[in-house]
Amino acid sequence: MTRHALSMVLRNVPGALSRVVVLFSTRGVDVESLSLDPTERGDVSRMDVVVGLPAGRSPDQLVKQLSRLVDVKSVVAVADPARDQIGA
Repeated sequence: MTRHALSMVLRNVPGALSRVVVLFSTRGVDVESLSLDPTERGDVSRMDVVVGLPAGRSPDQLVKQLSRLVDVKSVVAVADPARDQIGA
């Protein structure tokens, strides 16, 4: 498994987090760390997550799949060399 950090903005509606977690589950993605906080706007929340992907699987594919969810406003893979420390 390789670790990857993702940051996304979600609509602040019931079921939004559930839809993201179901996508992770059906794709065989291990969630190692998850943080979800409302933003100042109130209608959206920011979610930071560290996931474990099977060897050879690119986070780009997961970013594309997440961006197709109706409640996900934006999603990016965080390219931070210190990401191995996130959630540790």
